[in-house]
Amino acid sequence: MPVTIRRLLGISELALRPVVGDETGAETVELLDAPLEWVYSSNLVDPMRFLPAGQMLLTDGAQFDVEGFDYGQYVGRLRDGGLVGMGLGTGLTWAEPPEGLVDACRRRGLPLVEVPYHVPFLAVIRTADDLLDSEHQQHIQWGLDAQRAISRAAMRSNRLGDLLQELAKQLNCGVAIFDSSGQLMGSARQRPLPHSQLQELTDAMERLTRSGTRSAARISADGAEFIVQTIGAPPKLAGMLVLSGVSRLDGVQLDVVESVLALTGITLEFNRTINRQQHVLRDGVIEIAASGSIALANRLAERLWNETLPTGERTVIALNSTTTALVDALDRMQRDCMIFWGLRDGRATIVAPGENLDAVLDVCLREHVGAGISQLSTNLPLSRLIQQARRVVADAEPGAVVRYDDLSDAGWPTLLRGSMLEVVAAQLLAPLDQRHASEGAELRRTLRVWLEENGQAEAAATRLGVHRHTVRNRVARAASLLDLDLDTFETRTKVWLALSATDDPNDLSAAAGEAQR
Repeated sequence: MPVTIRRLLGISELALRPVVGDETGAETVELLDAPLEWVYSSNLVDPMRFLPAGQMLLTDGAQFDVEGFDYGQYVGRLRDGGLVGMGLGTGLTWAEPPEGLVDACRRRGLPLVEVPYHVPFLAVIRTADDLLDSEHQQHIQWGLDAQRAISRAAMRSNRLGDLLQELAKQLNCGVAIFDSSGQLMGSARQRPLPHSQLQELTDAMERLTRSGTRSAARISADGAEFIVQTIGAPPKLAGMLVLSGVSRLDGVQLDVVESVLALTGITLEFNRTINRQQHVLRDGVIEIAASGSIALANRLAERLWNETLPTGERTVIALNSTTTALVDALDRMQRDCMIFWGLRDGRATIVAPGENLDAVLDVCLREHVGAGISQLSTNLPLSRLIQQARRVVADAEPGAVVRYDDLSDAGWPTLLRGSMLEVVAAQLLAPLDQRHASEGAELRRTLRVWLEENGQAEAAATRLGVHRHTVRNRVARAASLLDLDLDTFETRTKVWLALSATDDPNDLSAAAGEAQR
């Protein structure tokens, strides 16, 4: 039971008399029942310079005994400073409270109490101190009892809901637990939130999760107040504890909450370990699909999760890395049946209907993760789409998206560059590159055009704008430098592949066009 002015009025030994009280209005009633932090005595004209809010002021009114004293300003300063009430000692300076003071207190709704002459201020202060100390001890005992009750609830049942029910009972507020992905794990005394409040709360929790630090915050969401406390140790937080219907928590209440955070942290970490194993299992199902056994993959998915891999128009997204926020976002999409995905060794494979591709890419780009995307197809086997995505993700820089369609449209030279063929090609063509820059480039360009024209000197000469004998001489010179017989199909194929892997098609086209002009 908090210490209040009303409680002090009820102590007969103090014989306090209310002068401005309940009859003044709701504001005064609220202050009479407001918890007291302490009781001070002062005759200063502006005592609020030295008093914190939540106090009761005792004075004998000596400061009022001047001509023209402005009671309105005096009471206004007390009220604006957060004073809870005022006690005026009578029998010394004033036989009874001055009318100006009474009127000012009534106008501002400040409780005014008369302290009779035979009751020293020290008696009021000591009584308040004893009550405050007793209240503090009772509060500490309540905290210990609450922690024992929570521990007993945890031992009686392994259900998270029982633990939350006990915390809600002890704090008399709504309680909810969310995991790191934002999924509601359990709640007690918490009514369903409107969509607007839930969205604001989810956004705030995501910001706290992304910070990776253990923290608490008071959040205002669409007119409602919430206290949010992270669960688990940084940098990988396990979830969030959300309290509603409570404005603030004192030290003892925070200790009670901390005991729940420890217990729920263990539970959520266990769930997170299970989720990691689920990711590996789902990746195994995708691997089975990649091998071509789609029917077996679907049977396993249906037995394990009552799901199947997406059908119809679909695509596959391969990721070369992941983040905690990305994993959480993909888990939310999977729970909403938007995708089917798996994770192993930090690399993810996602099977998604075409309509959900943009949502997946938004998350990947936000987390600066490289992605490779297969063709969007209804008819191609899923195994082919998986191979496409995994092939192109190797070329994806962090935060970049590489599409199989883009690479295939670019033709063979683009697909060949960046592979091991480029290394072999550089070795094969080294004798040409070691010549003078202009001669080497001329020989490479002539070889490329000659091969594209199926070894026809006349056609190559037309494209290059030179005589056919010049083409034959250059080809012979290149063959000699490379020490290759360019009359065989196998050798011509090797040289064409080498040129395709190392030449820039744009530079070649420009050079050829210039030669023709």
